[in-house]
Amino acid sequence: MTVQVGSPGVGWRALRLEHFTFVMATGIVSTAIANTGAKTLSLIIFWIALIGYFVLVSGVLAGLVTGVRTARGELQDATVRTLAFVAAGGVLAAHMVGMGWHTFALVLIIVSAIAWVVLQYGALGVVLVTSSGGESAAGGAGDRLRLFNGTWFLVVVSTQALAVSLAAWAKGVDSDVAATLAVLAWGLGVLQLSIVAALVAARLLIVGVAPADEVAPYWVFLGSGAISILGAAEVLGTAEEQIVLPRAVVGAVAMALWAFVTWMIPLTIALQVWQRLRPGSIHGYRAALWSMVFPIGMYGESSRQLGFVRHTDWLEEVGTWEAWVALAVWGVVLAGLVVAVIRRFGGRPVTLS
Repeated sequence: MTVQVGSPGVGWRALRLEHFTFVMATGIVSTAIANTGAKTLSLIIFWIALIGYFVLVSGVLAGLVTGVRTARGELQDATVRTLAFVAAGGVLAAHMVGMGWHTFALVLIIVSAIAWVVLQYGALGVVLVTSSGGESAAGGAGDRLRLFNGTWFLVVVSTQALAVSLAAWAKGVDSDVAATLAVLAWGLGVLQLSIVAALVAARLLIVGVAPADEVAPYWVFLGSGAISILGAAEVLGTAEEQIVLPRAVVGAVAMALWAFVTWMIPLTIALQVWQRLRPGSIHGYRAALWSMVFPIGMYGESSRQLGFVRHTDWLEEVGTWEAWVALAVWGVVLAGLVVAVIRRFGGRPVTLS
């Protein structure tokens, strides 16, 4: 979507739910940096994420109220990318618990949970309707598989973000109910990861990646795996409050996921470089780049947390130092966003997504 200064819907009303990837990425980088001991820097980044969250909420609501968009149009245009809103809320809520903001965290968890129900079933409904009639159905299996790009891992990320925030809140207030809901959400997220991974893999093998396709969302594959690891680590921390899954099972799945995500990192980087060097590929700042920042931050934080709960020192060290890599990448993408905003106010069109 390209927005021209002076055109209908310009400004903050043009913000959409998919732009909450910025909050997702910024929130997890803040959490990761906090666990390195840089509390002041973490607090600054957290407030950037929190302000961004409320600005985006205001922009989305203003767009709906003023008729720039409709709720149905938002879901049809962005489908699963709208789930970035849920993931952002979950990441912020988990951080709030660590700050002692239990009431604010609970409110954010409830809002995110309601949005999770509406947006997950809404996105699946749009896909089923599209696949059952119209051009996608007439075009055969290949065209149907084109629907399943890297953004579909937001289905997993949103579920696991709820698991992480519920587990964090359960530990903060000693809630058995929240701990049980957390482990159930985590288990659902792991199953969703298996299904979505199979669909996206089929899409890559059968349809391939066109030069103009956006590769950054495929980083969400790593993010979905990494947040599943973090969810497992948080669930392990609530072992006394929940008895749904044995601690040994959760721990084994978490380590297997960590090994898989680590294996995926070189492949994903290679795919990103290859796509960027192809003629006709997308260059410059776009909102999808935050989908690359998020898994980098999440990988470090999940590694550190898993190492902590399993008393694996080397894993904890890997996660702690990787947080600085995430901060560097976050800073580069943030600089791109600032440049894009400056250019926009200078009258040049800016692609928001």
